[in-house]
Amino acid sequence: MANVSLGDRSSHSPRASRWLAAIRLHPFVYLALALVALAGIGYGVSVAIEDYHDRIALRGLDGQALPVRLIVAGEPVVVPANMLRSRKARRGGAVDKVDFLLHWPTLEGFSEERAADFRDTAPDAPLIFITVSARENSLDSDARLDSIYERFFEGPELAGPAGLAGRALDAESGYGGEVVYYGPPGVKPFVARCIAADTPDIPATCIRDVNIGQGLSMLYRFNQKYLADWRTMDDRLRRLFGRFFRTP
Repeated sequence: MANVSLGDRSSHSPRASRWLAAIRLHPFVYLALALVALAGIGYGVSVAIEDYHDRIALRGLDGQALPVRLIVAGEPVVVPANMLRSRKARRGGAVDKVDFLLHWPTLEGFSEERAADFRDTAPDAPLIFITVSARENSLDSDARLDSIYERFFEGPELAGPAGLAGRALDAESGYGGEVVYYGPPGVKPFVARCIAADTPDIPATCIRDVNIGQGLSMLYRFNQKYLADWRTMDDRLRRLFGRFFRTP
């Protein structure tokens, strides 16, 4: 399969266009709260799709885990070089955002041992794409469940993997063909948005964002095949990036 970013395609199916256009609210649901909150994740969703198969950033990776000092949106951090996607980030210094690429389930960066996985262009490659940037508002995925997503649910509750439940988003919301999965009551909150099924243009991708650091957001995306690992994945990512960014 050629290494072509989905963002480079000249045309898309209607469902793909909704994702590639990021967040667009239907005029009849142009609610102030939803606009503010969803605008904050629009950029991340667009990048998630456009970069999903972009392996250009892997050129130059040599597996060295040398420490790189960055200042991400004003917050200092030291991270291993082989976790960073771009050469520019691996040079260190001040950046507005930083992209990571980690192997699942090891949560390790690029290495010669796992080079085949990192260069795998299949939709279900065992990789997690992560973007850390300034927090545009206080609502992360968990907070949006009741305040925003719930008002757009339609149809019956769906049984998800590993105890998750799902609800489809209605077409009026602009997210037709997408499902919000959430954890059962009484456990640590977990909410992720997923494309309901693979399309010729877009794999069945799930996206979740959480607040980290003092004022940062961590958006991570992965193939829906790994949604059953939600407890372990979320806990380990929070702990790893909490150490990097000193989450209070």
